Amino acid sequence: MMVGRDMDEMFQREDVNIGETLLEVRNLSLPGKFHDINFSVRKGEIFGIAGLVGAGRSEVVEALFGYKPAETGEIHLHGEKIDIHKPCDAIKHRIGFVTEDRKLTGLMLNMSVTDNMIMPELLPYEKHHLISEELARDVANSMKDQLRIKTPTVETIIGNLSGGNQQKVLIARWLLLEPEILILDEPTKGIDIGAKAEIYKLIVELARLGKAIIIVSSEMLELLSLSDRIMVMAEGREVGIVDRENATQEVILEMAAGGDVPSQEEQELESEYQTQGVA
Repeated sequence: MMVGRDMDEMFQREDVNIGETLLEVRNLSLPGKFHDINFSVRKGEIFGIAGLVGAGRSEVVEALFGYKPAETGEIHLHGEKIDIHKPCDAIKHRIGFVTEDRKLTGLMLNMSVTDNMIMPELLPYEKHHLISEELARDVANSMKDQLRIKTPTVETIIGNLSGGNQQKVLIARWLLLEPEILILDEPTKGIDIGAKAEIYKLIVELARLGKAIIIVSSEMLELLSLSDRIMVMAEGREVGIVDRENATQEVILEMAAGGDVPSQEEQELESEYQTQGVA
């Protein structure tokens, strides 16, 4: 894990304008995985989800995307209830999902960059016939330049690329679908520090453009640096939500271990101590 100074030198997030509520989750539950999860995400917001291994973080976002749908609870988009039972339902509602394990469930490692980026089956049916090989290459080259994907050509087998560039291809796939909500599960897992910095900048830029971003991460400093708010989970339950100004590593770890949410007064006092350099 990077130390705080390295993170500060590599990445500085500017304040962004956060808009209206886009997604709202109410009492979402999947027996044995998570229970009574409630949160909302607004346009332009980066919403982090923290917790120890086994806390249910990935399971919650997988339910939002329809991989393993919740059994009870509601999901609202633009104030209207929607049903998500499988990934195609989420895609229809312009929700994208960058999976935690890109090699196992995200990419087809024996296929080209283009084939991994341009997947007609993810497009609305009426657009399938519009994707020619030439157009696919042109689009892939455009995304390659935009995301600074390092590859000899877009016809290179993706398994030959570095982890960071593979991750950029996976992100590019979803950006081509113009999602309103982008979920990223461990977005910088297994990639080098330079690629991390580029992905952080991309995430912040997407938020600036009004996308709602949900990030699950085991990297505490990553969550603290990127997130406007952080929901902490423990043993499949939501412990609480902490805003950016009051989120510290100590607060998050205590909550993740099953501790109570600090009161507003305690959070403000902790923030004041941090500002004054009081340990």
